[in-house]
Amino acid sequence: MTELRDILHQRHHELAASLRHADEFDETAAVRSVKVHRRGRAIVMGSSSLATATVLAAGAWLLLTSGEPDIAPAIAPSPSVSASPSPTPTPSASVTPSPEPVSYEGRNPGMSDGEAFYRAEHPATGEVWLDEPVAVDAPDGLQGDTAWWEVGTRAGATILAGGSFGGFIMVEVAADGEMSEVVSPFPHDPAASEGWTDLAAADTYYDSLALPATWTSADGIELDLRDHANYAYGMGTERLNLLCDGCTELDVERVAALGSSHAVRVVDGGSGTVTEDDGATSWAVASGGRVVAVAYALELPFGPMMPLWADPVGTRAALRAVAEYDKYGFVSNDVPVYGELQDRFCGPDLDWAALGIDEDPTDWVETTLYGDLAVHRATADNPLTGPYYEGLGEYYPARVEGLSLDEYASEPAIVGAPAADGSGWWIEIRQDYSLRLGC
Repeated sequence: MTELRDILHQRHHELAASLRHADEFDETAAVRSVKVHRRGRAIVMGSSSLATATVLAAGAWLLLTSGEPDIAPAIAPSPSVSASPSPTPTPSASVTPSPEPVSYEGRNPGMSDGEAFYRAEHPATGEVWLDEPVAVDAPDGLQGDTAWWEVGTRAGATILAGGSFGGFIMVEVAADGEMSEVVSPFPHDPAASEGWTDLAAADTYYDSLALPATWTSADGIELDLRDHANYAYGMGTERLNLLCDGCTELDVERVAALGSSHAVRVVDGGSGTVTEDDGATSWAVASGGRVVAVAYALELPFGPMMPLWADPVGTRAALRAVAEYDKYGFVSNDVPVYGELQDRFCGPDLDWAALGIDEDPTDWVETTLYGDLAVHRATADNPLTGPYYEGLGEYYPARVEGLSLDEYASEPAIVGAPAADGSGWWIEIRQDYSLRLGC
């Protein structure tokens, strides 16, 4: 090891001597550079990075001289350079700025659920809703069959809400009496230029009405909260009575992230009789009381409830991919349409879903609709199939003429999907094989 070290030392010395007269290594300049660095070292003794530069400069001097340097301390380790330097803040800790407060302004049709949650809980648009809406007379020029309530205030203006068969209306009345219609109150809706009234359409929106795009209920139904009906059911204590005759509230499920800003109310229509004008057997009678009607409504923070479109079996979403529609919005090509057992397509009704109870899985057979939608069809032995087939033959014989019970079941006439929470089966019927055909 000693001989190897001597050989390496000799080569190092010879290399330094050979470079001494090279053009790239001017000795005078090198000495000047060392002196400059030496003065800099005296000024910034506390800096470990410059102290290291001084050591390197002294190393260069050793290469340019055959003897020992004039000032030995120049190559001695600086007190600021040690084997274990004091820890310094990491760059990320020293340069990362403090997070700015979240701020959302303006309409945003593509807002994320996170933005909707934040806006609803931290409204920046100034609205203050009353605990209970107050019934008021119709504003001047807006008399008609619409009932009106005072529901809140914003920037000195009074907010009124009205509801009728035609739609849901919101109006702001300024302190000087000037009125404007709030055509698109939801911040995730684009601004509309026309409303229900002849009032000027104000580009006003309320952050507290921001909604997430989707929400899954406890019974496994994914609801598109932004796709709601443009009308509302009553306010105050009359809300449930306006939903349907004899409805009872099953449950109130709040959107947890929105706190008290919104609620999705589940309504049970029961299995009461719904009779056609021509005396047709009702859906409830045909189902033998084994099916209940369930509806979902979005409760706004100032009282009214707006119907939500439920699609528990998935037929509505699948139909969109294969259907062609006429100018009235009805399917115009030869594609079967499925709806819940009541088949309510008209009128200011909630979008009901039929939940079958006490279903026997052996009464259902796996099948597909619209090419790839996985569902189950009710067999001919299913307790629902026979009553619906017989009722159709009694009241609308032309629709089952030449069609056997097995063929009716195999079309399929009745389809379903198990509820996610195990409470039963969501059930739908092919429209042209139901006891009710539309309205």
